[in-house]
Amino acid sequence: MLKQASPLAQRFGYIDAQRGLAAILVIWLHATDAFKQLPIPPVGDLLYAFSAAIDTGRVGVILFFAISGFVIPSSLRAVGNQTKPDALRVFLIRRVFRLYPAYWVSVVGAALLGLFLMTPFSAQTVLLNLTMIQSVFGAQDVIGLYWTLRLELIFYIACALLFSLGVLQQPRWLVVGIFGGPIVFAVLPRCVHLLNPHWLNPASSGPLLNYLTEYALFISIMFWGALFRCWHDRDRADGTPPFSRAVLVVFMLFPLGVCALPVLNWIFYADLPSALASKLSVFMPPVSVGLGLFILLSTKLQINSRLTTWLGEISYSMYLFHPIVFYTLFVMLRDNRLPWLANAHLGVYLLLSVLGSIVLSAIIYYAVEKPMIKLGRKLSTH
Repeated sequence: MLKQASPLAQRFGYIDAQRGLAAILVIWLHATDAFKQLPIPPVGDLLYAFSAAIDTGRVGVILFFAISGFVIPSSLRAVGNQTKPDALRVFLIRRVFRLYPAYWVSVVGAALLGLFLMTPFSAQTVLLNLTMIQSVFGAQDVIGLYWTLRLELIFYIACALLFSLGVLQQPRWLVVGIFGGPIVFAVLPRCVHLLNPHWLNPASSGPLLNYLTEYALFISIMFWGALFRCWHDRDRADGTPPFSRAVLVVFMLFPLGVCALPVLNWIFYADLPSALASKLSVFMPPVSVGLGLFILLSTKLQINSRLTTWLGEISYSMYLFHPIVFYTLFVMLRDNRLPWLANAHLGVYLLLSVLGSIVLSAIIYYAVEKPMIKLGRKLSTH
């Protein structure tokens, strides 16, 4: 039987508020981008233009990744009073029951949406999507945002490995994870270009190579979030290791270094294929904004209310199910099934998408997520 969870396992209202904000930022970009494709584009260009200029979708994703770093390693350490195999078993069971049930419902929902309103997916594609690692088998995602969940799985594996080695709680080992991403980001494209420039052509190479540098940087952001948690817990009397001077320097300079990466890209990678070079250039500003928001909302501007905490609790479902909501609305508008909503302002469609996502997500949270989380906790204690 598990002992009582340590303070590391406590819930932070201001972190939940960031989850809710991250989900809304993602919905903002995805929904406005979709509705701009209507046969008669709605008025309200500024809503989309502002979101696209900042890339609020990527900002929201960065917030989610930093939050994962803040929460996940600490949740593993919180059961560290068990033997390592028992702690890993608890972590695995709880993560599976936390992620997969709602995810499976979203896969089914996307499959039904494709079947009745859009282009149907093959049965094989839908079944492979149930694994969450469908790209390994060459299958497309039935919802495009599923790639972020695979990154989460990679981070979980990395945390479990460091925990097994007994170093997950040591800040200097988190720094190793932080450095891994920027090194890959900076070095890999150049090495590949020297070996065979054809491999960097997005039209001919596989998605793994084209996205590896981006994914590596996302993983480093998660490790930075874990280091932020160590800094946050530095005054606890629960064995949280202190920061060395070198670790503190890395912790403080990492966000600034991320801001500098576009400049380095412009200096060193101008001769790479234009599609990849431009991808790397536009990729970094929203990363910087996302990290800045996380720092601000975790320190000087903590938001903590019942509403924002609740939105954070249902944010996973908001993230998973908002495409189903706005694509359904999009198809109905495109096919003129809602004449009373035709030619409305883009803000109206965005508001309906957000509210519809909240309602559907609340249903999924209370009907699926919460019972499965409770079941996972129950199973992991035996």
